[in-house]
This record gives sequence, structure tokens and C-alpha cells, in this order.
Amino acid sequence: MKPVLLLLGALAFIATAPPQTQAAKPPLPYDAINHHYYTVKINNLDATSPQEIARHLGVEYVGQVGELKQYHLFSYEKTTHEKRADVGEVYGEQQFNSTSHDIVLQRYQQLKESKTFLRELLQRTYASQWSKRGEAGAGEEQLVSYNLPTDMSLHPLGPIDKQFLRRRVKRELVINVDRRDEHVKGETQPQDGTAARFGIKDPGFQYQWHLHNTLQPGNDINVTGVWQQNITGKGAIVSIIDDGLDAESEDLAVNFYAKGSHDFNDNVDIPLPRLWDDNHGTRCAGEIASARNDLCGVGIAWDAKVAGVRILSGPITDVQEAEALNYNYQETQIYSCSWGPTDNGIEMAGPTGLLMEAFVNGVTQGRGGLGSIYVFATGNGGRDGDNCNFDGYTNSRYTISIGAISRENHHPDYSESCSAQLAVTYSSGDASYIYTCDRGKRNCFERHSGTSAAAPIAAGIYALVLEVNPLLNWRDIQYLTVYTAVVVDENDPDWQETSTGRLFNHKYGYGSLDAYAIVEHAKTWASVGPQVAYESPVIQVNGNIPSGTDDNTGVTGNIGLPSVFVVTKEALEAVKFGSLEHVTVTVNIDHQYRGEVEVELRSPDSIISILAPQRPHDNTTTGFEDWTFTTVKHWEEDPVGPWTLTVYDRVNATNTGTFLNWKLGLYGEVVNGRAPTPPAEPAPPPPPPPPSAAPTTSAVLPTKTEDAGNANAGEGQTTIKISPFIFVMFAGMFVAIGAALFLMYRQRTNPRSVFGSGINEDEEAGQRGGLLGRRGDYEFDELPTHELGDSDEDSDEDERQDPDGRQIVFDRSNLVDSDNEGEVKEVKAIQREVTSPLSSGEEIGRESSFEEAEEEEDDDDDDEDDFKDHPGGAGSKVRGDSWDEFSTLVKSKDAR
Repeated sequence: MKPVLLLLGALAFIATAPPQTQAAKPPLPYDAINHHYYTVKINNLDATSPQEIARHLGVEYVGQVGELKQYHLFSYEKTTHEKRADVGEVYGEQQFNSTSHDIVLQRYQQLKESKTFLRELLQRTYASQWSKRGEAGAGEEQLVSYNLPTDMSLHPLGPIDKQFLRRRVKRELVINVDRRDEHVKGETQPQDGTAARFGIKDPGFQYQWHLHNTLQPGNDINVTGVWQQNITGKGAIVSIIDDGLDAESEDLAVNFYAKGSHDFNDNVDIPLPRLWDDNHGTRCAGEIASARNDLCGVGIAWDAKVAGVRILSGPITDVQEAEALNYNYQETQIYSCSWGPTDNGIEMAGPTGLLMEAFVNGVTQGRGGLGSIYVFATGNGGRDGDNCNFDGYTNSRYTISIGAISRENHHPDYSESCSAQLAVTYSSGDASYIYTCDRGKRNCFERHSGTSAAAPIAAGIYALVLEVNPLLNWRDIQYLTVYTAVVVDENDPDWQETSTGRLFNHKYGYGSLDAYAIVEHAKTWASVGPQVAYESPVIQVNGNIPSGTDDNTGVTGNIGLPSVFVVTKEALEAVKFGSLEHVTVTVNIDHQYRGEVEVELRSPDSIISILAPQRPHDNTTTGFEDWTFTTVKHWEEDPVGPWTLTVYDRVNATNTGTFLNWKLGLYGEVVNGRAPTPPAEPAPPPPPPPPSAAPTTSAVLPTKTEDAGNANAGEGQTTIKISPFIFVMFAGMFVAIGAALFLMYRQRTNPRSVFGSGINEDEEAGQRGGLLGRRGDYEFDELPTHELGDSDEDSDEDERQDPDGRQIVFDRSNLVDSDNEGEVKEVKAIQREVTSPLSSGEEIGRESSFEEAEEEEDDDDDDEDDFKDHPGGAGSKVRGDSWDEFSTLVKSKDAR
């Protein structure tokens, strides 16, 4: 029985174990002092390998870039002169001009243009494809008649890029603060007992007006109603990509998530602040997850986990940034990014190539396919006339751009506006700031500011959303933001009603984030369908832009140069286009003074998006080269009809320009996708918990979602979605029962051939017993049952050593409907059994006691069997009085 029990125990352990998450890919080594670095995109890994490319180029292969399977890094040692020279690859435009004589780039270009090598690569590709189809050998015949591709995008080898060091800029207003300790005070406001209701003893909570504003009631994120439901971010993981995170701070230590953290500046695991000004990331993390204790204030989601990814404390390469954007992306849900290009009203930059692939990989592969959520601050260049549509990070459709509003619900002059901004939330303005923790064990900070402070608040709100509905995808979060944002500063003239009835403002997006409204709406949200795209052909214009004012009419510059493209219903049906989300416009414009150019887009419903306003400081003469603008103002608008793009130059007739061409991009939900339900009026908050009650963490409850088979179900119709590993558990139970019945049958029919052959040790050396060799119908590999216990012990020991590796559980007791209460309790009981807090030693102890009892019972059975078969026993043919006679015969036989 013991082998049977061991097998059943192993099967049950495998069946009921929760699915293992993928570990974060370790960053690649980087030595910019002694080596040049290059990335190569290999479009077809069936045709060639990175190692082969390294041999052809005479370079060393370093490894795959982060989670990007097609991108690979190579290094080439610098000459002695280059090593001694100053590092010229950090700043200045000269770094890009130095590639013209680069030997590695020249070799790669020659290799890519080699027709012989291309034919060889294509032959391998065809051979691999036909081999998979079972048609090996057909490739050579087909290749004879195959023409080499003229479109280089079809080449098995993609682009090569030399890596340069660049600085990313923090989006924090510069404020000189001398004092930094636990007694720092912010702007006081009357207290109304809210802290006592939630058991908050943090002395700085009274200064956190953005959480609960008693001076201007309503001018806050409306989060207390969420806390009343014990929703505090449990299970959510937010990565702060910044200048480090002080894991030794008593306000952050309890929620620090080491597994998702790394220091890319110093290439160490824990991203502790090291430079004198490395405090930005710690302050941002405090806004999200400061603990509820006796220090500073509390975070919006004080039970969420925060990881630190350090990249802003020095120059880094695109490779390192790409690794940071995808770091631990299967477990980390939200990436809070309060940085970007310089906000000076001149620079125009954004992610391309490798970095764009990192964003695409994050939203398509992160969180098991649900997509990583990237939150970016719009920027602090408003005073310099900057606009967030000139920043490729904030105007990306893969990110959520968050601007700032002041305590008075006004637009701060530093916060950048643009048509790509989705929403705003609170930050500094006039004399008010954000109160949070600071670098140091018990330090607080009362003057956190800028859009740097706004983006983490949004990330904290999204952490609350993911607690109640962790299965939301990256576009669901965008939809929820659009649907639940609250209009502020109603008298601002830029508010325009869209064709869907919503209001949009280039300063505020769709409005201010409301934590209670978005969480309530997320509870019953039906996830949107896959995203589809429609892109127009390149529309040639090649016209001179009217410039300045005409002496006669004075309106020449105001006329602009328009260009119209008509989107037809048939074109959208061809790509199964459903509901519109993002609209992009890619332009090529030559101009002698880029800052004078204005670009506007008019939709078929006459909704106007200002894609590019004037930027007075931008005296760049290069114009716009394949630059993409984005607008979210047309969300869910009917895209069929004429779209008009107009380019203006209203400033100076001396500086002229040419509108060359443009391209329209429409992105949205596939037709017949699960249409989101309209926002309902939030239900009144439940009664507050007793003052002494503290939020607790309980076992995972099934996530409440709408019926997947009924896309038009009402908001109140919900079903319980059981976690996938529950199904695996039941499947494992059936497998275990079947295996037990089979082994019992084998035990009865042939007891010598279940696990052992019954032969002695000498015979065992020449013949494998058990399931091997005894029956040809059941020839299996050996079962190393003696290793199962070791594996369990190692697994549990690792789990004890890394508490962050344990399964995170959610508390969704408020999401259970009365109709489903019985079913939920049953599933909850099963999950409590699966996630038992017993250690591996306790489990083994219980099994050992059980096995010992079974062995004693087996011994008793064996004794009874021996007695039965023993001469004179019940099963013996030799009975009672014949025993002495039988014994005498045996002895005499032995003597002979």
C-alpha cells in the first residue's frame, strides 16, 4: 500500500498545485566603458541564429534583450584609444554621426545585402516549413524559381542599432527643502473622524487632502467609499520605474516587492537610492502603498505591493529601458512612470524600434495576455509652451497619460495639455502639495509636486480596480477611465461635447479620476474584445503652407492647408472594425521654424482635435519627419466619413514650410466584441466598519464577471468564474482515482508485478522489475518516487525563504451575490484547502503517520496470511494432529 499512497500523494500534489509564474528574466550584463553594443532584430529564427550572426560580424553574443525574443544584443570591444577617451556616447548629436564609419554596422549591411547569404537563409526557412509539414526535400525545388524579396521588411534579418547612453528626465518640479523627517507637516485641514473610522493612526493623514478634503469637500479622489468596502489594493503589484525605492523605509518595507525590483543603473537587485537626489521614486511609491501605521500618511492602496526599477539615476541604453518596461511583467500589473523626454518646449522624442516593441510586448503578453498597464505623467513643460503630443511616451496608445489638477480643481500652468491625455488627478498648485513618505527610515515629505505626483495617484486607483477585478485587460482600464472620469472646472472654454455625449478638454482629458466610481463600475465590467486597426494609405499633399497674414485680407495664415481622406464603411468592414478608440495621424512636414506649425484634425462629426499647438521656443528647422500624433477625443465616435487634417502657420510669413503627406490610423474594438455597458449611478457606500476593525486578507474568491456567452447581459446578471487551477485539481483527482483503481486491480491479479518483481537483489541487477519489463502492454519509465519528497521540501523551503513568491490572496467578500453564496462558500472551502498554511514538514508528518498506520495494518494482514498458509493453519492442508507427523517427515527429508 505504501507505494500506492506515495503515487496518489504525488498526483494530488501536482494536480492541486497552483500554476507557477514565470520568473523575471535577469538583465543582460553591460560594460559601456570597454565595449560598444548593438541590437539586431532577427525576423526569422528558423533561418539563422544569434550565434551565427555574431560569427559573421566578428562580435560577441551577449543574449536576448529582456522578453523580446527577436531582439539580441552583441558587443564589440573598444580600442585602447576609445577606452581612454571621454565617454562620447552619452550626450550630444555627435553620437549619431559616429555610426557612419562603424565597422560592425558596415559588416552587417554587407551581410544583409549578400544575395548568397539571403538565398541560404531562405532555403533554411523553406526547409524548416516543409519539414514541419512532413515534406522534407521540397524546399530546394521551390527555391530555384523563387525571386529574392525586394521589400527589405521581408528579409530574415531586421535592423541593427548601435546602443547609446541617454538620460530620462524626472517630471518633478524643483523645490528646495531643507528639512526631511517624520515630523514634517503639510497644510492642515479640519478633521472629521475619517481617520478613526478606518483605524488610521498615521499623523500625516490630516495633510493628505487629495485622499479626503475637508476644506473643499469633493475636491479629492473620492476613495473613502472604497476603503469602507475593505478594498485596499490587496493582490495588486505596482512597479515604480524611477530613481530607486527605499525598501528600508518603515512606510514601504512591509509592501516592498523584491521579486519585481532591479537596479539597472548599478546592476544590483535591490534598487536602493544612492545619489543625493534619489528620492523621487520613494515619494511616488509612498503615494500608492504607504503602510497604515504610525508614520507619515497612508497610500491610496495601502495593501498593494510596490516594486522598484531604478533607471533615472544615470544614463542608460534603450536595451536597459526595454528590459525595465517588461521586467517581471507576468506578475507586475501596473508600471508607474513619472519621467520622459525633456519638457523644454523644444524636444520631440519618443520610443521607436526596440522600445516600441517592448510596449507592444507588454500589452500583448504581460499578465498572461491581459496586458501590462503603463501610466505616464504628461509632463511639466506647460510654462514653456510644451505639449504632451510631442512626447512619444505620453501620446502612445499603449499608455495612459495622466495630467495634474490643483486642489481647487484648476489647471496648473506647469501641466502639459494634449489630445492624447486621457484624464487628470490631483497634484501641486498654488500653495498646496502632496504629502507622502520620503527616503530614510522614518522620513516624510510634504511638497511632492508636478505631474510626477499625479501619475502615481492614478496607478494607486488602478490598483484598487484590479483588486475587485484582476482579469481586466489593459484596454478595459482605458475604457473605465473614459467612462467614469468626472468633469472639473466646468467653465473652462475648451470643454467640447463629443458625438457620444461625453465632454473632452485638452487640459483635462475626460476629467478627474474618481476612485469610487471606477471601482464600482469595474465590478460588473465586461471585458472588451480584441483590438483591430485600420490604416489609410499615405495621402500625398506636397503643398506650401499659407504663412503669416496677408496685407489685404489678414487671414491667409488662418486658412491653413487642409487635406481630406474619406473612410468608407466597406473599408472598415473589411478589417472587422467595431468601436473606435484611438486615432493617430502620422505626418511629414518641412518647415523652417517647427514651433510655428499647428495641426488640427476634424472628424466626420465635426469634432476637432488640436494635435499640435504652437510651441514658441521650438526653433528647430527639421520639421516633422514621420511623427505620430494621437487623440482620444473621438472615443466611440462613428469613424465613417471625411477626416480633414489642416496645417496652419499663423505666426511669421518669413518662415515657410511644406505639407508633404500624412496617414490616418484608426484603432478600436473588433466588431461584435463584448460591448461595455454604460456607467450606472454608483450605489451608496456601505456602512463604515467599526473603528477597531482593520482590513484583513482572506482566501481567494472566484472573480465576478459577466456571462461570457451573453454579451448583452444586463449589469446585474453575473456568474462566478472559477480559477483555472480548480479545474486542474478536479482533473487530478480523477486521474488519481483511476490510477488507484488500476493499481488495486494489478495488486489482486498479479501482486508480484505492481512495483516490485519479487526477485532477489542479485536477480534485480540483471532484470528490471516492477512496471518495467514485466508486461509489454505497460512499459513505463521508472517512477523516482523517492525524489518526490525532496522536490516538495525544496519547493516549500524556497517559499519560506522568499515570502514574495507565495500566492497573493484577495479579499472580495463584498462581491458575493446572495444567489451564489452557497456555491462561493463551497469553492472557498476548496481553495482554503489548496492554499493551506501548513508547512511541507507538517504535510509530510501527516502523511507519514497515515502510512505508518497502513503499514501496521498491512503487517497484521501478512501475519494472518502467514498463519493461514502455515502448516496447521486455517489454509493449510496439514491439520491439527497431523502436525507432529508432518514435522518429522520434513526433518528426515532434510537429513537425507
